[in-house]
Amino acid sequence: MRVRDTRTGYGWISIALHWLTAILILSIWFIGSSIQADTAAGSDATLRLHTSLAISAYVLLWIRIWWRFQQRHPKAMPSQAGVFYEIGKYTHYAILVAIALMLISGPLMVWSRGSAIYVWDWFTIPGPFGENMGLYTFLHSLHIWGSRVIIVGTLLHLGGVYKHAAFNQDGTFSKMLVAAQKD
Repeated sequence: MRVRDTRTGYGWISIALHWLTAILILSIWFIGSSIQADTAAGSDATLRLHTSLAISAYVLLWIRIWWRFQQRHPKAMPSQAGVFYEIGKYTHYAILVAIALMLISGPLMVWSRGSAIYVWDWFTIPGPFGENMGLYTFLHSLHIWGSRVIIVGTLLHLGGVYKHAAFNQDGTFSKMLVAAQKD
């Protein structure tokens, strides 16, 4: 069983990290996009759910980022070479950088608001500094922009998946379903 990436495909570690990250990020994004409505209604339950899920996935998401930058992308297959391969590769990297931005800005944003991070009502992570609303506003903007990069990048990524599956029919999609067998 091939666990590491090859020059032409992904191993099981990359495949597992890809799908786990996709599920987590889309869940965290969906919950996060509902925070304003919940807060306006006087509740912080959605914020706490968003934060708890993000903190629970924190180490896994950093591993995902590190793994991709460490492993790099497999080389393009002959049918993939060209500008669309480069767009896809750099879209992936942009998504990963945006996830890193979210992992940094999220906790700092909570702490700069003067709050602790609540994790599933099990424990809290107190802030290392006091309230600073100017910093909070800046970090909140970064967090929003990071989420937009993730969503636009994901839409581009899904467009590429559709292109390869529907038009090219070159087996690219299967690279994220079954590990590469050889180099």
